Amino acid sequence: MNDKSSDQISVKKALVYAAVFSVASYAVAAGLALSTSLFAVNIFADPILNLTVPLILLSIGIQVINRKLGPIFIGLISAGLYAISFLPFIAIPLIIIALIVEGITRVMGYRSLKAVITYTTIAGGLEGILSTLFALYMVKVPAPIITSLYIWTGVSVGMFAESALMGLISFYIVSYLTKAGVIK
Repeated sequence: MNDKSSDQISVKKALVYAAVFSVASYAVAAGLALSTSLFAVNIFADPILNLTVPLILLSIGIQVINRKLGPIFIGLISAGLYAISFLPFIAIPLIIIALIVEGITRVMGYRSLKAVITYTTIAGGLEGILSTLFALYMVKVPAPIITSLYIWTGVSVGMFAESALMGLISFYIVSYLTKAGVIK
């Protein structure tokens, strides 16, 4: 087996893992959003809720794939799922974030504590902020529009802090799975 074919197999495997983690994250996010109906209550509530288990799953997926283009695969598949669901205000930020996270992981790596917390914090915080802004301007969300800079700042800081915590959790989950031999 030559190097090119073994590289092809790893790309195929990366795509399969990206699809599995993207679909799992999407399904959990949809379940959380539908079961709580928070998006109808407040434009900030749904993104904050979706920065929990769905973000952990995406972060774990990036660590499991552990290779170049992994974040882009996850981002594009996730964006495609949201686009099919007619949620462009989530799909567009995911593409932007995938490119940013790809750049971060190429510099910092995929599995170190510092790298995981950094890219999960940036991805989650930006997804929360951008999806909220796009929802306001693209979909005209039928919820009270909060224009106070203090509230935007507070919610943004909260989204980044919550995302950092999710990065820490996902790092420890993958560390445990690696020590247990489930992940190589």
